[in-house]
Amino acid sequence: MDLKRTPLLLISFFTVSLVFAQSDSLQLSCPLKMGTPRTIRASDKDYQKSSEYGVILTSKTDTTVQAVHDGAVVIVTRTEDTKYDVVIQFRSYYFWYAGVLSPKVKQGTKVKTGDIIGTYKPGDMLEMLMFQQEEPVNPRKYLKCN
Repeated sequence: MDLKRTPLLLISFFTVSLVFAQSDSLQLSCPLKMGTPRTIRASDKDYQKSSEYGVILTSKTDTTVQAVHDGAVVIVTRTEDTKYDVVIQFRSYYFWYAGVLSPKVKQGTKVKTGDIIGTYKPGDMLEMLMFQQEEPVNPRKYLKCN
């Protein structure tokens, strides 16, 4: 074994291990305090996109949507159904909330986990998508919901 390459191999191993440990340790709070999540499936009749990377949350009592993680608001945009999409970035992660009734943040706002980012109409669907860079990630395994 080439002893000159050993330190480089060890550094590479620990860097890769650290990257995987960081992504596995990511924890997200629930965007609705009393929200019930279910994974979006391509076969869902009430969901038109063919994605299995998001979560639909519903609540009979919540009226606010909360940030699932610290970050900065990068997008607030009105949708065709007169609701809003809000996107928050944390490092290489993007948390996309669709179905916000009225946003309480604007582009550039820094948020902390649990901060109110918008209002929600009880009984509606709130869709949450997650991306690492441009790759979809299923947020279900990171969400801490009841």
